[in-house]
Amino acid sequence: MTRERIGKQTLEKQLPAILQEQLQRDGMPRDHLPSWRYITANTRYSAEGLNNKCQDLYEQTLHEFLREEGFGVQSNGKWPTDDEATIQSLEYYTNKLENNRGFQDSTIDSVHSTIQKVYEAIREDRIGVEMLDLGTYESDEERLTNVRNTVSIIEYMDRILADSTMQNYPYYFSEYYRIVKNDHRVDFNPVEEALDEFEWVRSRGEVHTITEEQLSDVWNTLYNLEECPVEGYDLDYWRMWMKVLIVFIVAVGPRSNEVEQFDARTQLHFGDDPYVHFDERKNLRQDDAPEKVPIMLGADFLQAYRDYIRETDANGSLVPSSKSKSGCRTPDTLNDWLKRLCKIANVRLPDSTLPTIQNFRQLWKTHYLKALHKNRDHIKFVSEEGGTNDHTVDEKSYVDDIVNRRQVRELARKDFDTLLDLDELPKLMQYELNQTEYLDTQTTFSDY
Repeated sequence: MTRERIGKQTLEKQLPAILQEQLQRDGMPRDHLPSWRYITANTRYSAEGLNNKCQDLYEQTLHEFLREEGFGVQSNGKWPTDDEATIQSLEYYTNKLENNRGFQDSTIDSVHSTIQKVYEAIREDRIGVEMLDLGTYESDEERLTNVRNTVSIIEYMDRILADSTMQNYPYYFSEYYRIVKNDHRVDFNPVEEALDEFEWVRSRGEVHTITEEQLSDVWNTLYNLEECPVEGYDLDYWRMWMKVLIVFIVAVGPRSNEVEQFDARTQLHFGDDPYVHFDERKNLRQDDAPEKVPIMLGADFLQAYRDYIRETDANGSLVPSSKSKSGCRTPDTLNDWLKRLCKIANVRLPDSTLPTIQNFRQLWKTHYLKALHKNRDHIKFVSEEGGTNDHTVDEKSYVDDIVNRRQVRELARKDFDTLLDLDELPKLMQYELNQTEYLDTQTTFSDY
């Protein structure tokens, strides 16, 4: 099929009309949020091309744009169903997660997204059943049908979701039945039965990390770009944003939502032991979560970016956006940009997928753990010299926790320092700041 050129009028007028007409013809609600596969198969346009144009024009993914056009937005404003019993069960589920388990708002949002995806699959595959009813049966045949329908729902998720997301969605889907059974009739958990067919779901607990060599390849590719990979953006701005993003992820190891919510003006703290202050961390209560996360590399670089933000009166976001609610590009956009850069650098994970923020974050974890093991080796050596059989006794009884943490950080920073070449600031930052106040740019003997 010949694909037509995509413009602003295509997205805002033609695409919604075509989708609504096709959805109605297929017996689905006119406000149903269609999958990429459905869009490509039933319109004159490629879903990938539509998504790229949405990124260029609106800084949104295709689905984010369609939601603003009314797709995937239900009449009751909250749940993707009108069935009263199911709505009550969903309210019970999310309330228990929030009140009894202490889940943060960002996690509750992921649970809501999971529920939306379940109903997208139900409509896309024309299953014709409520989420609550999947867990009840009157006969062995109905039970088997419910398991098969649940398999179809998980297969739908697998087709349209990234691997990192698929680690969480089946879990939230399954937890619904485990919790709701305490307040509603649930005869069995169809998700647990269905997951027996998906060994890949079990194995996805391990998140691949990019290697040091791959990080270097991505960094050098970014430095040597001759044109911006994202249409409509100035290369110097895009290169600066991506450098800051990569430094921040590798130095601090934040989650995607923490990148989006981050404010460099207030959360960056410098000194002898530079750190980032997070008000809350996902799935951890306030008194359990580490408020101060050490900056492992590029503290001077990040300090320069903070000062650049102040000099230019920017909003504090790592990668600012005037159109998003947070003031920052969305995680979907940032991951899309990272993937484009990694594709140019020919950097892929062992499963041939392109890295995302999560895989860069894993590099931070890996190197931090190396420092932790080195520190324990040092304590073990001292314990052996002192005649202690079990080094953990000395670690708990004689090593102050604050001193121990500082020691681990110092060891880690020595390891992190070799990961990125930070010998100069991006061009736009040099226009506003005196580079020599932040970085050691003196010529060394080896340069000759």
